[in-house]
Amino acid sequence: MLNRARTIMSSLTLMALIASSFAAPRHTFQIANGKFLLDGKPFVILAGEIHPSRVPKEYWRQRIQMAKAMGLNTISVYEFWNMHEPEKGRFNFKGNEDVAKFVKICQEEGLWVMLRPGPYVCAEWEFGGYPYWLLNEPGLVVRSKEPKFMGYAKRYLAQMAKQTAPLQVTHGGNILMVQVENEFGSYGHDKEYMAQIRDDLKEVGYDVPLYVAEGSSQLASAWIPGTVAGVNGGGWPDIVHTTDKYTPGGPYISPEFYPGWLDHWGEPKSLTSGGVHSFVDLVKNGVSVSLYMFHGGTNFGFMNGANFGGNFQPDITSYDYDAPLDEAGRPRKKFYDFRDAIAKLTGSALPPIPATTPVVKIPRFSLTTSGSLLGALPKPVLSDSPKTMESLGQAYGFVLYRTHVKGPKQGSLEIKDLRDFAVVMLNGKIVATLDRRRKQQTTDLVVPAGDVQLDLLVENCGRINYGGKIPDNHKGITDKVLFAGQEVKGWQNFSLPMNDPSKAILDGKGGDGPTFYRGEFTLDSVGDAFLDLRGWTKGVVWVNGHNLGRYWWIGPQQTLYVPGVWLKKGLNDVIVLEQVKTESASLEGLAEPILTDLRREPTISKRARAKVEGVPNPTSGDMVLGGDLAPGDAAQRFQFPTRLGRYLLLESDSTFADETFASLSEIDLIGTDGFLLDRSKWKIAYVDSEETAAEDDAAENLLDGDLESIWHSLWSVEHTANPHRVLIDCGADVTAAGVRLTPRQGDRPGKIKAFKIYFAATPFGAIAKT
Repeated sequence: MLNRARTIMSSLTLMALIASSFAAPRHTFQIANGKFLLDGKPFVILAGEIHPSRVPKEYWRQRIQMAKAMGLNTISVYEFWNMHEPEKGRFNFKGNEDVAKFVKICQEEGLWVMLRPGPYVCAEWEFGGYPYWLLNEPGLVVRSKEPKFMGYAKRYLAQMAKQTAPLQVTHGGNILMVQVENEFGSYGHDKEYMAQIRDDLKEVGYDVPLYVAEGSSQLASAWIPGTVAGVNGGGWPDIVHTTDKYTPGGPYISPEFYPGWLDHWGEPKSLTSGGVHSFVDLVKNGVSVSLYMFHGGTNFGFMNGANFGGNFQPDITSYDYDAPLDEAGRPRKKFYDFRDAIAKLTGSALPPIPATTPVVKIPRFSLTTSGSLLGALPKPVLSDSPKTMESLGQAYGFVLYRTHVKGPKQGSLEIKDLRDFAVVMLNGKIVATLDRRRKQQTTDLVVPAGDVQLDLLVENCGRINYGGKIPDNHKGITDKVLFAGQEVKGWQNFSLPMNDPSKAILDGKGGDGPTFYRGEFTLDSVGDAFLDLRGWTKGVVWVNGHNLGRYWWIGPQQTLYVPGVWLKKGLNDVIVLEQVKTESASLEGLAEPILTDLRREPTISKRARAKVEGVPNPTSGDMVLGGDLAPGDAAQRFQFPTRLGRYLLLESDSTFADETFASLSEIDLIGTDGFLLDRSKWKIAYVDSEETAAEDDAAENLLDGDLESIWHSLWSVEHTANPHRVLIDCGADVTAAGVRLTPRQGDRPGKIKAFKIYFAATPFGAIAKT
């Protein structure tokens, strides 16, 4: 099979495979002899992912036209259950959730659709697309055969089918395929569950080919008969080998080919080359491809998800994804790279590139009125112990927990199982913040004499959307509060979903605690903009009633995207909820976003060092990667063939300034699912050179999560030249498919250029001490 797949097709054959004929009023789409057949002719899908919920509906057509102009023939579409059934039994398919309209626009623009309705989708979206109210159902277990969950899931799929089943190619529409669940092999092994979702999709009205999407090493747990085996990521030999295990001879498809990657708060922005050469190899060998993402868009409101890789990792507001089309719908260099490559593959001229929305700069303006969050509270729910957000009937936003404690007293305040960020206040003044992301749930508290009001403002920073912790997604305070070793009882629970911040009381009494600020700016003409939040700490911004999403001083995102369709000529209203403090209550709009400005946080304590006897001496067979880092500060991802190993060896061969020393900020391994592996058990086992005299630049700094701390080879006294090597013991065998390297930040000495990566089960000839 592999030899047959390796046969390079002629340019004429490629043209026939990729070109789509939209002239006929009705079309057929089938699978035969290992190929997709459109109107009876072989067809290669060139798709790009766009999520309607992440793009204002007024911009849908322009984004779709941009996909066509890049040479794509199909749009891949995730749909989010929580947007269509935000409350139990109340369905919404209007406005930005009008999926049928989005699909019809694709058809009007001559593009096909791959529909991905879930019920679980991941997508770095809140709760992986699940509605919050599922967490309130006794006994319900998401992503399982539990009858109550399956009943709700089928009801949702039936509603989705009412909107989209008539738009399938089998009914004169443009939906070619429908996905069954999503990446289930990365979560579980229940084939009966997957088969039931498959059967439910058929029963509610989907009669086009069904497919699954999963990484190559997890596909065994996701694929079920009657579906196309989609292999995410990877090169074409891996896709062919993997697919042939389940559907010998094809068809071959990569439902998620990654030209970019996602971003978390407090971590460097991911920047990639785009992988155009790998894309070309896939298409030349008859593999259908969908770019995830073609255009990422924005996690407006509170819709960002979170990952859990040893610690809680909430996603940033921007879903820019370093995609070919940026957050504002503007083409990047990689857009033109893909466009040129596709034009050569097809041998035909592509449509002209559509115009983009103009960008306006908003002069700096002051937010002149303010008011304390504590001054506009709803009626509380009383309880002995704190109540979760879900038990209050609340999906997103904040919960304020209030009680009173007697002073004088001091001791440790502990919020057990904090979900996710807490502002601690005594008599309305902030005394501490706690961050689940950094595993903080305890602070020292000094209570003055008298009856003192204790307030805990807790933010849901996004429910986990991927991995084994998906079912455990309650928010707020999910256990109890202890002070000086004793449980604190008697709480008022104030539900703050922040659906209408205009109701805030702006009486000028804000500033000591969480505060609303309001201001106005005037526009002569409208266009997209990027609000600059530098100088603010953490909070949410609304413009003309639209929730732009969260900001957080730690970065890497420092601006919020403002779609021009949400602005108006004349006065525009802005409300900011600042949870902690601001240096100056003013804002301005920039012409370009700031998505790579990561700020230093308190250093995480360093890990102990492992030991090996002897010097690592790797062989050529141990090397999995060699290459050059690009200039700049961005974290850079590199793929290598999937390998099982325990010891990771980094070799620095040269620097950009041809120095004799080397430096690097962070090193991570990438799993087969594209996510970073947990580093909690990693230890430095050997380093040939490190600076610990003039500066604290030990090799452990590569693993501490602090971009400002670095490993630097010895420089303060006589030292050796490159190459320099650092050996890491991962603590156990792990399966890796790539590495992420984060350069030393700024224009500083020793920034590595050429490097090699070795990865093996043993420490390259050295002896590990037990």
